[in-house]
Amino acid sequence: MSLCILEPKAATKRISMLSKNLGFSSHHYEVDINHQIAIMWNSEIILSKFYADDQIVTMKACHVFSSKIFFMSFIYATCSKHGRRRIWEALIDHNTQIKDPWMIGGDFNVISSWAEKRGGRMIDDGSMMEFKSFIIQSGLTDITSTDGSLSWTNNQQGAKRIYKKLDRVFINSEALLNLP
Repeated sequence: MSLCILEPKAATKRISMLSKNLGFSSHHYEVDINHQIAIMWNSEIILSKFYADDQIVTMKACHVFSSKIFFMSFIYATCSKHGRRRIWEALIDHNTQIKDPWMIGGDFNVISSWAEKRGGRMIDDGSMMEFKSFIIQSGLTDITSTDGSLSWTNNQQGAKRIYKKLDRVFINSEALLNLP
């Protein structure tokens, strides 16, 4: 089992203590590379860093008992359209390298259609098209809820309140075929 905390806003020592208190045997939190993603896991899996930058941490995992290999990418995207382009490029590059089951999840900070936003102005800076293009190019399957749930709010009241679907989980075809 593993757990990822996005935007932990905590020192490394605090993440280490939290990991132990929650019963995890290991954790990954590199403040100097990515202070937005903390990953914790137990001894049933062995994780090793495959890739990390300020928006993505990708881990190669091996299940101790079955010896099955899989990959997990954890995303905490910037609000900048230009900054997110690096995510699309990195994940498409990962896609050419990873031939095992792969799960990608986190806060992508972008919607893929207007149906994923309620409230606020309807301004499109091209981010939706770039995100949709990435999804098509990568061949990944979005397994997040299709029930219209929106995962983020600006916590304003009344007419100022905005809801969006920013959090997602994708899997590759190997994961679709081989994971329960």
